[in-house]
Amino acid sequence: MPVLAPLMTALRATIPSADPSGVAETGVPGVVFFWMDAATPRSPLLYDTGIVILGQGHKVGYLGGRRYRYDADTCLVLGVPVPFECESHGTPDEPLLGIRLNVDLGTLHSLVARFAGPLGLDAQLGPAGRALHSGVEPLRMAGPLLEATARLVASLSDPLDREVVGPAAVEEILYRVLRSEHGRVLYALTQRTTPYAGVAQALARIHGDCARPFAVEDLAKASGMAVSSFHRAFKEVTGETPLQYLKKVRLLKAKGLLVFAGKRVEEAAYDVGYASPSQFSREFKRYFQVSPSEAHSLPYTDDLQIPA
Repeated sequence: MPVLAPLMTALRATIPSADPSGVAETGVPGVVFFWMDAATPRSPLLYDTGIVILGQGHKVGYLGGRRYRYDADTCLVLGVPVPFECESHGTPDEPLLGIRLNVDLGTLHSLVARFAGPLGLDAQLGPAGRALHSGVEPLRMAGPLLEATARLVASLSDPLDREVVGPAAVEEILYRVLRSEHGRVLYALTQRTTPYAGVAQALARIHGDCARPFAVEDLAKASGMAVSSFHRAFKEVTGETPLQYLKKVRLLKAKGLLVFAGKRVEEAAYDVGYASPSQFSREFKRYFQVSPSEAHSLPYTDDLQIPA
């Protein structure tokens, strides 16, 4: 029997928006609710660090040769921002409904400080924390994790519950993810001297100013790794090479500038680091299958695309 679907359906009924797709703040810090009344084809977008939980409908994501299906039975845990290609499946009768939890690093560090030892989290990272792993993993929604999520969604309709129960439920969800077989995806964010941490630092630099002329050698040096080791670690964690990743981030952020900020094509190109608007237009069309001037025709995805 579905647990989250009726709770999210009731939550959707409290939101006055008549838009067939959209997002809404929930009142709980770091938690947003989203809905989609139609299917969308496979489209490029950028997922930030967080946990995506669906109560109804399903999504299929593609990254680095891997295919991820997530639905009411499976959530998606992201330890790093990644350029995804994603298709969404919802209908007017059964819209896609979900929530996204941003990962608060303060809360995460606090949980790790208290429970890393008892939970055996160091063992998940392998010898001396050197084992590499993907920064994205699907996770089964069942047991205490599902129960904590249900408490969170149920709390959103009451102001006092939102203030008291909501943050406690978010903390429990993070704790349950840390306890899971994929807890390393979040735990590794709290470690500073591992290859995973080095890649995360490089990603922070890229997202901090993607228009800068990044060289792989400089990113590797700043991450404390040899170029070959950094390249291998980057591909394992993000599913992309550093240069592929940078190009996709620039194009996705440019799409945001075109669609949401009303920038002209030349402005968007320069703002994300392209010296040649014509090269930008060619690469934009190759990636999105439409020209930059047609960016508004791209299918709506959801709240998970990072605003440029």
